[in-house]
Amino acid sequence: MKNKNNILITMVILFLTFSFLGCVQNTSSPQKIAMKEIVDMRGVTVTIPSDPQRVVIVDKGFITQNIVALGVQDKIVASGGMLSSENEKAEDRDSLYLFPKIIELPNVGYTFGGFNFETLISVKPDLVLWANSEYIKDNEITKEAMDRIENELKIPIVVINTPGAYSNPTMNTQYEGIIILGKVFNKEKRAKEIHDITKKYVDMVYNRTKDIKDSEKPSVMYIGLKTDDSIGAVWGKNYGDAKFAEEICNIKNVYGESKSQLMSAEQIITMNPDVIILATNSILPDINILSTAPKYKPLQNVNAVKNRRIGSFGLLTWWGDFKLDYPTILLISAKTVYPEKFSDIKVNKWVNDYHKELYGLNDNQAQRLKEIQLLDWMDSNDF
Repeated sequence: MKNKNNILITMVILFLTFSFLGCVQNTSSPQKIAMKEIVDMRGVTVTIPSDPQRVVIVDKGFITQNIVALGVQDKIVASGGMLSSENEKAEDRDSLYLFPKIIELPNVGYTFGGFNFETLISVKPDLVLWANSEYIKDNEITKEAMDRIENELKIPIVVINTPGAYSNPTMNTQYEGIIILGKVFNKEKRAKEIHDITKKYVDMVYNRTKDIKDSEKPSVMYIGLKTDDSIGAVWGKNYGDAKFAEEICNIKNVYGESKSQLMSAEQIITMNPDVIILATNSILPDINILSTAPKYKPLQNVNAVKNRRIGSFGLLTWWGDFKLDYPTILLISAKTVYPEKFSDIKVNKWVNDYHKELYGLNDNQAQRLKEIQLLDWMDSNDF
């Protein structure tokens, strides 16, 4: 009987021991991560975590602003392309003001200046979000970096094409990026709200200008003023800061080529635009600069300068990328060119309300954001 009891006790001990070891083994075994598929703007089906937690963004502002509007800033562990120097402050640019923590995150670099793959690996990302633009889409460094990240490091990349990445950009490409980012972060409902908010104002501009006849359209020049011997870089039809001007605002661009061209005073005088809009690559996007600075004295008889029909995008784009402020860009264009069609809208107040609706800002934050974007000229000019 005693032997039977000893055998029974031994069997119980062995059972408990193996059960314990099994539990320890199970807790230490890797858990299977749920995955999902996303079709990005290359048309590539990418398998990503169902709920990505460690995301790196390579971007000039569009993805960053969407992340703030979606409320998923806590998922971002590093960025590339957002910082021009180590000394940048949140007040230097709108996207940094909206997401100041990004300044403190590791910087993985950019196409221009090169990528830091060691930094990328060190943050252990489960996803890279990549904004492709007209400036980097055909660059060999871009292609090599994306290939290495996807195929060597095995980190999934979802590519968002900004409109400039297409030879014939359309507004739908702007909307598509918003919807894809919503799917990535399981924020489809909020992404649809962002889409609807921006589309509402784009449609408003389009509906007010769509029936203007060609004979009633003034000629418009989009120009970024320079410090060199030229006056500035003129944006051509549906290119750079002049994107969507024809499609949405029914504007006649005085420069019909789809490119950017440095122009002298003589060339601008010959074109003689009726309206000038200062693009965001201007040395100072101040609507009074063409009338007051000595360099621009030769332009005093150009119709736009003589009649003071000048608008400015401030710093709404960076490297020509349209971020979530594309309705603001279009509204500034349309009201500058067709003031009678928008006499009921004070854009200086409208833009504050837009930013509050989009990002959940209070009155003071919205006003400060406008000042950082160099759009406070609208306050002093009651625009």
